Amino acid sequence: MPASKPKSAARAKTPPTPAESLDALRRRESVRNGLMRIGRRHAAVALQRIEHPKKTDRTEDIHQVRVHGKRLRALLRLLKPVTDVEAVTRENLRLQEMGRSLSGFRDAFVAGETLKRVFEDTAPRRMRDAARMLGVKPHAARARSKEDLDLALKNAAKTLRHVADEFRNLPISARGWASIAPGLEKSYRRARAGYKRCVRRGAGHLGDCFHTWRKRVKDLGYQLEILDNLKPGEVHRQRKEFRRLGALLGDDHDYVVFAAHVREREQHYEDLANFQPVRKRLKRRLKTLRAKEFAVARNLFGEKPRLWITRLYDSWRMWKNPDATGLVITVERAESASAIPPRSLGAPQPILTSSDQTPGAK
Repeated sequence: MPASKPKSAARAKTPPTPAESLDALRRRESVRNGLMRIGRRHAAVALQRIEHPKKTDRTEDIHQVRVHGKRLRALLRLLKPVTDVEAVTRENLRLQEMGRSLSGFRDAFVAGETLKRVFEDTAPRRMRDAARMLGVKPHAARARSKEDLDLALKNAAKTLRHVADEFRNLPISARGWASIAPGLEKSYRRARAGYKRCVRRGAGHLGDCFHTWRKRVKDLGYQLEILDNLKPGEVHRQRKEFRRLGALLGDDHDYVVFAAHVREREQHYEDLANFQPVRKRLKRRLKTLRAKEFAVARNLFGEKPRLWITRLYDSWRMWKNPDATGLVITVERAESASAIPPRSLGAPQPILTSSDQTPGAK
């Protein structure tokens, strides 16, 4: 008689249900409660970094505090169309000031990391020579006053507690999808406009165009994190690509800031030829980087904002109603003005069946 298979082996055939992300909305909770929970969580994680450091070097702690501050700012911008605009603006400025007060403590570290990327394929001696000439330490952050850092972190903790309390009390004038759709569409529209503006300026532009585009892309990427619990598919692919684009634009910003530092140092040297290898490498790196940025952006921003938010709503409806049958709003109906009224983007839309015809079809 053949031995029976152990029960554990039979159970192993069914993959476990993946845990829900703590930074995303949950199917069984209201959007308002979910956003309040996520906002408080970001503030709590940042406070944990401030009050319970694991290392003496606070570089990573400072970085994480600033990142969670940016996530809170992105949530505030997401809610701006459906809540108290003055309160959002006030708390956004408060968080912005917190980020700026901490940015100086990472500047030297970022400059050192950028220098290593620029000279990563050369002999170590060349990098050391460039570091000496530019006044940059490639392996460590420049020492800063511990008292100044402690004060800045203390003020940051105070700001985070205040914003968490204010976030909890924000009035939201819409419910469900209608409370996040206008903000998501606006963020996509602004990021898409930033991409087109940078394309017109060209890959050699060193002004604020790419920096502004980076902020818009980061905002949208952070806002899409709240949809991480939707079933894997188009939403997850976009989140991954927006994160990739944000990382590329972050490196872009580091290179541009480093280039400005090089130009500043050139003024203190009579022999400008010493800086020529650095400038050439920076120019070449930036050109390659921006080609990658434009390639990723072409795929992300190919759709018009209206069609993009409609596709996102399709995924939302199927996630909220997994047993629903038939087709959700089709692309053809979404492009028609009669399918979704311009001012009711966030309103619940009927689920269309496969037998429904597109406008104008006989």
